[in-house]
Amino acid sequence: MAAGRVDIVEQGPRRRGWVGLVVLAALVAVPLIVVLTSRDTPRPRPRPTVTPTPVRDAISVTPNAVYPAADGTGATMTMRVTFPDGTRAEIAYPADLNLASMGARPYTGGTLTTAGRDPGDEPRAGETPDPRPGQAAESGTGRAAVPSAGKSEESRAGEVGAFRSLSAPLYGEAEIAAGRPMIRRLTGDVTLWPGPLGASTGGSVLLFDFGGWRIALRDERSEMTFDERLAWAEHVRGTLTPDGFLTLSADGPVRLSRPGEVRDGVLVGPQLWLGGLSRRMLVLAPVPDCERRAPVVLDPRHTITGSACRGGFYLAASGDQDFVREATLNVRVRALGTS
Repeated sequence: MAAGRVDIVEQGPRRRGWVGLVVLAALVAVPLIVVLTSRDTPRPRPRPTVTPTPVRDAISVTPNAVYPAADGTGATMTMRVTFPDGTRAEIAYPADLNLASMGARPYTGGTLTTAGRDPGDEPRAGETPDPRPGQAAESGTGRAAVPSAGKSEESRAGEVGAFRSLSAPLYGEAEIAAGRPMIRRLTGDVTLWPGPLGASTGGSVLLFDFGGWRIALRDERSEMTFDERLAWAEHVRGTLTPDGFLTLSADGPVRLSRPGEVRDGVLVGPQLWLGGLSRRMLVLAPVPDCERRAPVVLDPRHTITGSACRGGFYLAASGDQDFVREATLNVRVRALGTS
């Protein structure tokens, strides 16, 4: 047997090393691909947790006014209005005054009898309490006048009673609230609010809600008692006419001022205030006698500069000179009866 060289081929170990390298490379590549892929894929952001917080009821800032329909196509327009005592009238005016678009708001005075007198009795001489302080102008002169502050609640007890004015604030509840919370609810449609901001002479405000109308009764610094406030709240009522005007009535211890009624030289009977959103404003008031001259209480943001009285209606205007002159000279009011 011949002895020769024997070649030994080591195939097994070489194959295992190559396969191991392939497997190792695959194990490294897979996580790397996952990491690189995850960088390009945006992860969903966590949703924020919403915690509900109490929110006050929204308060409308719609003008607290009625906008009557105007008729006419020429230089003169007409519109029909109703005063808070139910007096109806037709107003004829130059078209360029645009009175219908100014909006109309009611005003009247009222008295709460505190003791010993019938609400319908006439005030005795020297016993008439004053209306709330405000700007006014004397009829026919255009001169501004400021009524005095009046007697306190205590000094009125047993006399005529507590006089207060009821008016429609220009911006309704938003104007009275001024971002502050209501104090309390007196009845279903009457609430009590803090007095005017920055006014040291004003007390709390009773706010009536009559079918969407907001009527404010502003108290004096010597405020009424709870029972007196409740008497106003329970005995003053409001009714809407078909065309949106507000009429007011009262019973029991409350008496509303009559047309032409004057207290401390100021006209406090039923009135309509037209305008107020701008400098222009026209106040109309039915009066039984134009010879009895008296100023009207006006929105304190405006100053009356002209007035007139004819046909049983008093007119007082504020604003630019052209508007005041045109309104006092050319506006005509004709009574139509009562609603």
